[in-house]
Amino acid sequence: MKDKREIIRARKAFRRSLKDEKKFLKKGKKEVKKQKKDSAVLDEKAWKKEIKEKLEEMREVSKARVKQANEDYNHILQNSPPSLLNRKELRDRRLPHARKRLKIAKKQFREAKVEAKEERKESHKERKTNQKFLYGQESKAKSNFFFQGKSLEELKAKKEVKDAKENLKSTKQAYKSQKVSRKVKTFLYVLGREGGELASENEDLEGYRTLQETIRKGKRYSRLSYNLGKASVKTGQATGRFTKKRLTNTKERYHHFKDGKGWKLAKDNPSSFKNRYRKLKKQGLTSVRNIYQKLKAAFSFFTFAAGNPATWIVGGIVFLLLLMMSFFLGFSSASLIQQDEFELTKAYTHLTWEDAEHTRTNDKGITYYTKVDDVMGYMNFKFHDYELHKPVHLFSSETYKDYLSTLWHDLNDGEDLKSMQDLYETPKYKLSKDDQEEMKELKEEGVYASMQELDNPFEGQSNEDSLTMTYRYGYYDLDGKPTLQEYILLEAKAHQRIVAPMDGVVSLDGDNVILTNGKGENESRLTLYSIHNGRAIEGTRVLTGDIIGETPDDTGLKVSYQKYKNKKEKLVYVNPQFYFPKVIQLQTTILPAIGQFGGDEFERAKHIYEFLKSQGASPQAIAAILGNWSVESSINPKRAEGDYLSPPVGATDSSWDDEAWLAIGGPAIYGGAYPNILHRGLGLGQWTDTADGSTRHTALLNYARTQNKKWYDLDLQLDFMLHGDSPYYQSWLKDFFKNTGSAANLAQLFLTYWEGNSGDKLLERQTRATEWYYQIEKGFSQTNGGQAKSDPQSLEGVRGDLYEHSVPGGGDGMAYAYGQCTWGVAARMNQLGLKLKGRNGEKISIINTMGNGQDWVATASSLGGETGSTPRAGAIVSFVGGTHGTPAEYGHVAFVEKIYDDGSFLVSETNYGGNPNYTFRKISQADSAISFAYTVK
Repeated sequence: MKDKREIIRARKAFRRSLKDEKKFLKKGKKEVKKQKKDSAVLDEKAWKKEIKEKLEEMREVSKARVKQANEDYNHILQNSPPSLLNRKELRDRRLPHARKRLKIAKKQFREAKVEAKEERKESHKERKTNQKFLYGQESKAKSNFFFQGKSLEELKAKKEVKDAKENLKSTKQAYKSQKVSRKVKTFLYVLGREGGELASENEDLEGYRTLQETIRKGKRYSRLSYNLGKASVKTGQATGRFTKKRLTNTKERYHHFKDGKGWKLAKDNPSSFKNRYRKLKKQGLTSVRNIYQKLKAAFSFFTFAAGNPATWIVGGIVFLLLLMMSFFLGFSSASLIQQDEFELTKAYTHLTWEDAEHTRTNDKGITYYTKVDDVMGYMNFKFHDYELHKPVHLFSSETYKDYLSTLWHDLNDGEDLKSMQDLYETPKYKLSKDDQEEMKELKEEGVYASMQELDNPFEGQSNEDSLTMTYRYGYYDLDGKPTLQEYILLEAKAHQRIVAPMDGVVSLDGDNVILTNGKGENESRLTLYSIHNGRAIEGTRVLTGDIIGETPDDTGLKVSYQKYKNKKEKLVYVNPQFYFPKVIQLQTTILPAIGQFGGDEFERAKHIYEFLKSQGASPQAIAAILGNWSVESSINPKRAEGDYLSPPVGATDSSWDDEAWLAIGGPAIYGGAYPNILHRGLGLGQWTDTADGSTRHTALLNYARTQNKKWYDLDLQLDFMLHGDSPYYQSWLKDFFKNTGSAANLAQLFLTYWEGNSGDKLLERQTRATEWYYQIEKGFSQTNGGQAKSDPQSLEGVRGDLYEHSVPGGGDGMAYAYGQCTWGVAARMNQLGLKLKGRNGEKISIINTMGNGQDWVATASSLGGETGSTPRAGAIVSFVGGTHGTPAEYGHVAFVEKIYDDGSFLVSETNYGGNPNYTFRKISQADSAISFAYTVK
């Protein structure tokens, strides 16, 4: 982004300079003509000569300035990535310069070689003709045998040739990529692929689908063949280096023997036995293992091809088709995932089992959700097409399943959680910088991009839009044991229209829609659960993108996927996430932090715990309810949706008994948004009247009248849950009380089925539920009085400039220590309902391990958030330690409330100068010590 902005500025500056020079010359001519009019001219010929000289002088000055502007512009273009330049800049400026640079570099390299050769000849001649004078002296010329014969100039010239070649190559690639013909070929390729997919669904062309599967396998194993060849070349190079080194050491041993020091090497020689032993001990058998893995992968491919003679015929047909259609078909880019889809599902599921089992057994209250996608990418990159039950190495008893278990412990054990990136420098999981860069390139389109078969299931969205997965496939800690859940839950709003993610024949199972595609070995079955207002008819065939119904509520879209497995000769469940485009896992590991609750909130939670316990609720279920209510209302019965706003929408002392104020709807609260909210949410659970027929707000008020109590009475609301709410919620709640699984998992169930909003601040709710469960286990002994509020004196001058005119206070500080700057930003974000803005437009929740203040923007970027150096209202701002009055070791983080016309901006912050309350200050401009992470509602 920085390079792009610099190029744009350079373009504007160059065009402006050209325009200014034209104006300069035009203005000069006018002034000369004016002088003629203002003064009498005695000698016309002399005057014309003088004018001509003046104009020539002006042109020379203008040319010099244009030349300087050209040089400045070219300098920026030559030092910028070629992919950021337009076609004209590449053709007229970058390519000619790159060719000229390579030509000059080659010429200088030739001259350097000739000069070095002449110097060596002179040195040799001198030594040969003056032997008696040079006897016993060491030659100044260095032997090529020791790789010391090349001069510094020759080495520099060689490096310049290499750099010039790479520069020309990258420039040519960027230029070709912008050609119209390249774009046409890409379009034809996509058109041909989609046409083939459509044809394969025709029952009369069933064999074409088998052909497609063979092509995909061929593409997958072509990379393995390439890796095998690459390994063989590297082995040959290593053998050559080994032979040369042995000859070098023999010469050194001979000189030592001749001098009477014995047939041995110097102590500091890297090839001595002692030094080689140390090196080999570190390296182990890594090279041999890599070659073995590549040989094994290639052997599995050839076994597959040789074992089925039909593939020879199919292979011939494929070759002819590719030859005839090569201009638009081509091979797709290399794929990161090499595993069979069933083995990949097994590996993914095993890691989720580790999460569930350790969630169940750990005594720290941690709920584990490992980022399995990163692990799957690493395992496939390093081990390719592996199977869980097989040994990692030929002579090892450790299986890949054991390896994954060890990897899980290395990620999650210890004082701090680690990412896969953190492990790449450790010996067991070592990846070179080149390998890391290669894997990063393969992951750019997504870890499972090569497996995509299903389109985005939501109307109005394309495959470029991200899908948020609130509930992943795999094991969960339910009812005291790891339980397999063979579906995923995609975040969706109520009444979101659902379109068919694939072609298929419809079958109905109640409200569930099942799409079946293909027959026999090619059969796949996709199930979409709880589809209302369905348009699909039993037995009909739908095409991808056809509308089949809508979601009934905010619980999201539940999806499962089955594919035919030859070994079992039946349909088996696979992870649907693999086949959808751009799926983002929302769940993340939750670390409990004791003592983050306000005093009043803490006391009310104890009271609620005693009441629900008397009704037979399990500690885990109570913690799940408290976690949700912490986010909804800070466990305060006297809360109403939007009460923190300014009156008349916000609350005054008399508002709580004003029925007109209580009945305010969503548009008034949210500036025209959320028209489905008829009457605002009230109380602990924010009971709301909505357009889909829910009348829980009205039911709460009516129940309070029948009981002769205020609606904001705590005991009344608890009683209303069990006896005044709708019969469905009363029945569901009593069943929910019996659950004994993970508090975090139960918090999601409570949010989805009782609160009725599957993705709203899920992580915060799960975190609070885990913390409340820890409190319950400790007997509510870990108290802390800390509630976010603004410093009155600091607030007075900026009240009108605050973000959404909302005064900071009352937000959830998550697991951050009360009064710290990190706690203040977390509470402000949660108060306003903000999330990080993803680079692809998705919404990403902040986590309770964002790091020190100076680390927040970097952590946001690693989570996929959009970051930059320009302030925006609502952004998170990180300060490098030691700048702007911040601690050198930790830095600082704040929240951007407003941007002013002069470029300055207002921030709210806690712990600035040691004040635990919110204070405000205006910063004149952003500098290199300040960075921003952007947010969205």
